[in-house]
Amino acid sequence: MFKELKRKCIHLIGLLIPICYYFFREEDKFIAVTILFALTAIYFSIELLRLTNKKAQKYFLTHFSSFLRTHEKQHITGTAYYLLSAFLSVLFFEKELAIACLSFLVLGDMFAALIGKKFGHTKILANKSLEGSLACFAACLVIGLFVAWLFPTHLTIQIVAIGALTATIVELLSLWIDDNLTIPLISGLVMQVLICVAF
Repeated sequence: MFKELKRKCIHLIGLLIPICYYFFREEDKFIAVTILFALTAIYFSIELLRLTNKKAQKYFLTHFSSFLRTHEKQHITGTAYYLLSAFLSVLFFEKELAIACLSFLVLGDMFAALIGKKFGHTKILANKSLEGSLACFAACLVIGLFVAWLFPTHLTIQIVAIGALTATIVELLSLWIDDNLTIPLISGLVMQVLICVAF
């Protein structure tokens, strides 16, 4: 539980991306996209080095193994997928949607894991629990409504609720594809489509 809590607290650093993006003007979107592209490219280059060079791999395992899940020691980490999803979200989605869906991932996934491990007695799929999924939905709904309050435009309560539900379902079903990639992109896409249809 402590290791999971430690990882999820580090996970909160991911909120820096949507928070920083909030302060970018609409006309500066290209700058945000460029920065995220550069960060993603650099991080994937480091990942490639770590996975192909034995000395680099030994260094990372010595210094950062406590932050890695078992499968991440020999594969691409969740951080790399998060940076990729952040880049794609900012590139393709409206500003408020990018901020919302990235926040869904950071907070929804965190609460799902922590509540699920502590109170998750009703198992749904594999290691997923009803309690964890409800916590994920509640966290996504709250942060989504907060983002809608910050951007009183197209992000309605109904769209936020559907986006939060989508993020929860994706988190529940992300057994083979990393949810750092799927949660923001799928929930963001659903909300983007709903906005296009509604407005």
